[in-house]
Amino acid sequence: MASRIVLLVTNKVLPSFQFEPRLDGMGYSLITLDRVGSDVELPAFDLAIVGVADRASYNAILKVFRKYPEKPLLFYSGKNTADAQKSIPELDSTNHVNPDFTNHELSLQVELAITRKWFDHSSIFSDGNAGSNHVRLKKILSEEQAWRVLFEQSPNGVLLSDSAGSIIFTNNATSEILGYSSSELLKMRFHDLVPPETLPQVDQNIKKILAGEQLITEVYNLRKDGSKRFVQLHESRVLFPSGEFGIMVVSIDMTRAKKAEDALGESLEKYRILVEQSNDGIIYSKDGIITYGNPRIAELLEVQHCELVGKPFYTYLPKSEWEKLQNRYKNRLEGIKEPSIYETLLVSAHGSNIPVELNVNLATIGNERVTMVVVRDISLRKEAEKAIRESEESYRGLFNNSGEAIYIIDASGILLDVNPSGLKLFGKEKEETLGLTLMELADQEKSSTEEVKRKIRIAHQGQTQYLEFWGKKSNGDRVPMDIVLSKGTYFGLQVVLAIGHDITERKNAEAILRESEDKFRTLTEQIPVGIYRLTPEGKILYGNPAFAKTLGFNDTSEVIGHSMDEFIATNYDDWVEESVKLSPGAPAGQSFRRQDGINLWANNQLRRVKNASGEVYYLDGVLVDITEHKFTLDALKESEERFRAMVTAIPDRLFRINADGDLIDFAPSEQLLDFELNAGMIGHSLSEFLPQDVFQKFTDAISLAKQSGKLQTFEYKFSKNNQDYFNEVRLLQSGRSLFLVLQRDITQKKQFEAQANMLAQTIMTANDSISITNTDGHFIFVNPAFTKTYGYTQSEIIGKHTSILKTPDRDLTLDKTIHEETLKGGWQGELINVRKDGAVFPIFLSTSAVYDENGIAIAHVGIANDITERKKIEQELIRAKEKAEESDRLKTAFLSNMSHEIRSPMNAVLGFTQLIKSDEQLSETGMQYIELIQNSGKQLLSLLEDIIDISKIQSNQLRIDKNAFDLNELMDELYLIFSNQLKLKDECKTLLFKPEKTCVSPFVIYSDPVRIKQILSNLLSNAIKFTPSGSINFGYSIFSDDDASKIQFYVRDTGIGISIENQLLIFERFRQADNSYTRLYGGSGLGLAISRGLVELLGGDIWVESKPGEGSEFFFNIPLEFSEKDTPAPVQPSSEVKQPVSQLKGKTVLVVEDVNEIRLYFERVLERTGAKILFAKNAKEARKLFKSNNRIRLVLLDIGLSDADGFELAVEFKRMRPNTPIIAQTAYALQSELNRSIESGCDDYITKPLDSAVLIGKMLRLIGSKSQQSD
Repeated sequence: MASRIVLLVTNKVLPSFQFEPRLDGMGYSLITLDRVGSDVELPAFDLAIVGVADRASYNAILKVFRKYPEKPLLFYSGKNTADAQKSIPELDSTNHVNPDFTNHELSLQVELAITRKWFDHSSIFSDGNAGSNHVRLKKILSEEQAWRVLFEQSPNGVLLSDSAGSIIFTNNATSEILGYSSSELLKMRFHDLVPPETLPQVDQNIKKILAGEQLITEVYNLRKDGSKRFVQLHESRVLFPSGEFGIMVVSIDMTRAKKAEDALGESLEKYRILVEQSNDGIIYSKDGIITYGNPRIAELLEVQHCELVGKPFYTYLPKSEWEKLQNRYKNRLEGIKEPSIYETLLVSAHGSNIPVELNVNLATIGNERVTMVVVRDISLRKEAEKAIRESEESYRGLFNNSGEAIYIIDASGILLDVNPSGLKLFGKEKEETLGLTLMELADQEKSSTEEVKRKIRIAHQGQTQYLEFWGKKSNGDRVPMDIVLSKGTYFGLQVVLAIGHDITERKNAEAILRESEDKFRTLTEQIPVGIYRLTPEGKILYGNPAFAKTLGFNDTSEVIGHSMDEFIATNYDDWVEESVKLSPGAPAGQSFRRQDGINLWANNQLRRVKNASGEVYYLDGVLVDITEHKFTLDALKESEERFRAMVTAIPDRLFRINADGDLIDFAPSEQLLDFELNAGMIGHSLSEFLPQDVFQKFTDAISLAKQSGKLQTFEYKFSKNNQDYFNEVRLLQSGRSLFLVLQRDITQKKQFEAQANMLAQTIMTANDSISITNTDGHFIFVNPAFTKTYGYTQSEIIGKHTSILKTPDRDLTLDKTIHEETLKGGWQGELINVRKDGAVFPIFLSTSAVYDENGIAIAHVGIANDITERKKIEQELIRAKEKAEESDRLKTAFLSNMSHEIRSPMNAVLGFTQLIKSDEQLSETGMQYIELIQNSGKQLLSLLEDIIDISKIQSNQLRIDKNAFDLNELMDELYLIFSNQLKLKDECKTLLFKPEKTCVSPFVIYSDPVRIKQILSNLLSNAIKFTPSGSINFGYSIFSDDDASKIQFYVRDTGIGISIENQLLIFERFRQADNSYTRLYGGSGLGLAISRGLVELLGGDIWVESKPGEGSEFFFNIPLEFSEKDTPAPVQPSSEVKQPVSQLKGKTVLVVEDVNEIRLYFERVLERTGAKILFAKNAKEARKLFKSNNRIRLVLLDIGLSDADGFELAVEFKRMRPNTPIIAQTAYALQSELNRSIESGCDDYITKPLDSAVLIGKMLRLIGSKSQQSD
């Protein structure tokens, strides 16, 4: 059997180099193309895998492959499925290949795609309907038998269930996979075959499948014996002959494949880790060229991995070693035995020689001979071998030349060897020492024989021992030694190695230290400063008498054993850190608590005493009581701070000068004035850094102060950085010839004064009435405009309460609201006030509060405007607006009545022309006249409807009636209507394509289907009108804008196009792109204006993109809404109009119509059906006929009767005979009228002018359905 052919289309997205070797390895034949187009015939193939980058490329691919509906199709986007679905929602795990796919995953997706497509197109399982999204099972017996044979022989499990998941069919393979018999399975549900934790997912999957999705999942099924089987499930919806949906599941046992895949993956991962983590370098080479190297070899050769691969192996070998290696390789190929492991040298990238051990082997991989080399770095081994040789040579030298005494002792304690230092220590020769025991060299009075033997025994067992040993020299002198005993080897014999060190000097030092300690102890006990020692944890080990007294103890013995935690107020560890860092005599001191509870202050300093390894042995401290000194310092500091605060609080700069103006001293200040004071200026005259005129003011003030002895004050101005500043100087004599100067910056004060003057002038000249009241509502200030507006003088209004301005009937709660809002930030609004003369007038008032430095309201400010004139203008505008609205309502009512008055006679015109056209024998000229009358009548009705719609949009009386409907069905209906129109046009050269629908049917949305259809009809009519030849496309798509989903509709044509300057004009009433178009193409120019109004009512936008001569593309969007409550109205079967007219024969029909011409029209239309007709020209006759004639089977009811409301009459008839159908006929053609007809009980409605075919179709449907109900 020939291999299957896979077509790869890269589209600059799909990486063919990843797919080709894998698919080739699976046995597929391959054809790779860069791109495809609808104009190119594709070669034969069984499956296609295509690269797509976005929605546009996806749609383009779908168009190309529509010619190959039987061929399965997979997509590759370079993204994971979840990310790809953001731009192309149709992609899922069944038709999209992830970029990190494995061979197994790719193989499964390819086979499943082919299998799924086979199921979709199989004549046994499919009804051939390409639009169907589920499998249909046929009733034909031979096909049923074929179905059973196929599934019973299938190696895969097959299950059929009802919509609840209860199993109703299974094959043998399912029983083998699950371990249940067929009879057992038929009593079970899908839920019984899965682990409990997956039950919610099962319910979700059932809902998805019943909704039309096809699922491919890999799950664990539970067998009867409790074990698990890993299976791949292919689940799809089926339609049973009963019309109910069920579920078909094809189960592929993947347990063995899963185990094999897991084992293979684990094995490969272990092999990869083994190679990558190996401490040995690993190289693969072919013909001497390196094809692979692991990280260790790259590290060894000091190169990057990418630099290693592709280079000849001899690059890293000395020439002599390369020749040897070539010879070995040649011999091995000729069959001559060569050692596979040998030592050599490698040369790193930096030129270093590396001794290595090579393990070389030949292997065959994929029919190719390769060399595998394991490289082991033996540098350390070589160094160790060298060290051993050198160690053997130097051991004796070290032993003999060591400055430490070394003794080699066997297990019994006998000395086997002694170095010269050991002999010298005892003053003996080697011959007289060997063979003795260590105890024979000991001073028996100072050393314990048993202790020495015990430690030698323990050391021989492997535990190092430390021993203080007293030996005796040959002259009888004692020698103290520290000896370390450890286990060792001496020429293959297990021995104890004793290394001794003479500690005579240390012993002498210890004696001196003990004497020194005695002297130190005497000193510390006499010194008046507290000295103490602590453990690292804070326990007191020692304290001298001064330390004990400081903490409130009588004797040093009482303080020993206490913890410092008892006497400090802070955390112990923090206290230690602080005390260690304090320098001697630190002024701050620390707080302590005596044992009797009295607090004290002391200077404390700690020092950590550590051993050689850095561990803290103990803490030594010095404690000095500074309580009295602390109190004295605190009092002084408080006095200084008090004085400093007083000086700092003065917002002035202080300095002293003499009678000549020389600077004597100054107080530091942060004030930035016209000049800065520093120590270098002391002794200098102020004239050196002040202008002459300013210095003269100082001189004059000094002279006056000397004469009067009083404070002198003056101001002066200076410029700095192009700005003016002001200083105030106060000068007072301080001593015989010294003067104290206080200098202050008053620039801001001057600015405030200027601003206050300007504000006061503004308030006084303002045209607004400005008033200030205290918090109780009494006036404390009003401006002249206020007195002019209200007629009061200043003296009359100041001190009065604001209530004198209020009308008697003002709501008191309003005053409370104004007061509260004023305190919150202000109030604005209109009020009625009273003038002094009692005249009432309207004002617009704005209020705010004035606050002090503490944020407390101290006054209220009010600004009032007399709005009498404005109110007059507003009343005139309101009356004009009401008059305009009333005009709009009258215009709309007039147009609606005109619609009724025109439609009624038009019904006779169009109705009778239709009868003449169908019944009379007319000449060709007569037929042309009839068609002309009909076309003109239809144009008149269209114009009338446009005028009414635009009028209702203008007066805001047009209402949107939203309900649930199938958008795809509406698009198909529009296509049918307008494609038929094109077919009826003479010499039509325009092609209308089927609508492009983004979502599959049924696509139920919640909006106004009538208005959407009206908008699209206007756009399609214009496209047909302005496209003499070419093509027209229309459709919709879904997009998101600001987290809201929307539907975007479009109508695209290749017609005459619209210039940029006219693209905005066409949406205005009675406007077209060119006035000549009206003469050439006709039309009122209202269609696009109506469409824009309807789109805006639906919550969307409409626009056009066009170029003259290139066609136009109209867009409009509306919000995408769904309704869970509403369901689309059922589509009336098209077969209703195909029912034979004879069904009306003999049926009694009551026609209620007050216009004679229309009654005549009904008579002519209905007499051909054989129906019995009863006419009533008003409501009175209709009631009489309806009550007296029980054989009436249907009522044609005019809603607009002259003597009664047709809707109320319909309610009466339905109350008497609920099963008698009523068709409402109206000339208003308004959606509200149609809705009211249905609400009144009418079974259907028809608008005037009447279409006889539509009327008879509705009558047949209603009489037929009511007959079935009565049966």
